[in-house]
Amino acid sequence: MSTLDQYVNAATRDNTRKAYQGTVRHFEVEWGSFLPTSAESIAHYLVDHTETLSVNTLRQRLPP
Repeated sequence: MSTLDQYVNAATRDNTRKAYQGTVRHFEVEWGSFLPTSAESIAHYLVDHTETLSVNTLRQRLPP
């Protein structure tokens, strides 16, 4: 592992990485889209899940 990879790895906690992986899996596998994607696709994803996911979860799933 390179020094850069070590710094990046150290900067993100395991639980954060797992949350990101779960978000990507939900978007790509369960919803059927792929990353990178358009802002329109993300908007459709958020609208489709407003009834089933909390506001905090939706906020977490927005790209930075």
